[in-house]
Amino acid sequence: MPTGKGDLEEYAKIKVWLKRTVVACIFIPFLILIIWWGGIVFLGLVCLISAVALFEFYQGIKKKGQKPFLIEGISLGMFVPVSIYIWGDRALPPVLILIIFCVFMRQFLKFETKDAFTNIALTMGGIFYICLLFSYALILRGQTSGARLVITVFFVTWLGDTGAYLIGRRWGQHKLCVRLSPYKSMEGFIGAVLISCVAMLISRLWLTFPLFHTLALGVMIGMVGQIGDLFESMLKREMGIKDFGRILPGHGGVLDRFDSLLFTVPLFYYYVKYLITLGNFS
Repeated sequence: MPTGKGDLEEYAKIKVWLKRTVVACIFIPFLILIIWWGGIVFLGLVCLISAVALFEFYQGIKKKGQKPFLIEGISLGMFVPVSIYIWGDRALPPVLILIIFCVFMRQFLKFETKDAFTNIALTMGGIFYICLLFSYALILRGQTSGARLVITVFFVTWLGDTGAYLIGRRWGQHKLCVRLSPYKSMEGFIGAVLISCVAMLISRLWLTFPLFHTLALGVMIGMVGQIGDLFESMLKREMGIKDFGRILPGHGGVLDRFDSLLFTVPLFYYYVKYLITLGNFS
């Protein structure tokens, strides 16, 4: 057993890394299977992840003394992925209008003015941040070669996150944004971009994207994934918490694990939709 302070810190880091690895080895094959299966099974997974992440988000807000509409927010949030599954992305405008109306009415029926704006903003903010953004995984899954597209954006995003962690831990010297996250480094950020590009090149084994678009997506996913991670770090610092949960050993909560994907999945979808013709690859 390690005895010195430095040894203990290194041992703790290795222990966390081992936990992360074990959870990933168990979770990732299951996730790939569900994505490939698609249909209502994949919808169920998206709803489960969104509901748990939204619950963690609202619980974090409550620690700051705020009171978002937890049950109503989660219930309304589930309308987003379910409506997309049934009607496609054309359902988004009316569903989002319905959600806004329902949250407004929930506050109105309290017949109180205290914290009215805050309650509404936080409840809807969580729904838009988590349920709306993550539901793009369903939209992406519904495209031509949808399973491979979803697997690709998950693969590239998480490999970029891993690259940022390992490279930042080994060579990180210059802080990226201390006010948001004291542990993020410029070296880790660059590492995320480089590893994301490598991951996109690997993805050409199952997606025949042109080389330019492959590298462009690698750069953008690497950058935007880290921005998504920093955004979540900003929220956690505001709430005074280290992680949103402890459901995934070594990773934290569900929101901690999927934070980068909330930004990269919509980006990937719109890039592929408008800059790469869907159906021109097999």
